[in-house]
Amino acid sequence: MSVLVTPRLIIRPLAPDNLDVLHVFSNDPEVIRYVGDGQPLDRATTAQWIANAAASLPRTGLGSRAVVLAASDELIGWAGMVARDDEPNPELIYGFAKQHWGQGYATEAARAVLETRDGRPVDATIDPENAASRRVLDKLGFGPVAMEVDEDGLPTLRLRLV
Repeated sequence: MSVLVTPRLIIRPLAPDNLDVLHVFSNDPEVIRYVGDGQPLDRATTAQWIANAAASLPRTGLGSRAVVLAASDELIGWAGMVARDDEPNPELIYGFAKQHWGQGYATEAARAVLETRDGRPVDATIDPENAASRRVLDKLGFGPVAMEVDEDGLPTLRLRLV
């Protein structure tokens, strides 16, 4: 299974030993504010997320990956592409610990993940108020497709990279 390397990051498959750190991120209301329904994840749900990603990535090439700093091996977030049952294109996802916001890690990690897409379109869905993610997606070349309502009844902006 491939590990993605950038000048500052190593992006590798999630593993069970990432649970403690990833649970801290996924349980932080500020980090998870724009993820899914915006509700923090409990430990069991975080563990299931790791297990699902670990099973999916080698089989399909899609799934969340751990993002770690190359200099220290510190886990600082997640990034990946995931399949949605009702959507033809994979979806780019990412999230980072608060102390690592605003340092370009999301753009760097997402760019590396997108290099695995084999030319196929990739979607991203964000809360319309999530200005930081919008800037990341703009830098990566994503363009707006539609305003939608997601499965939780929340407004969502769909963007696409073709």
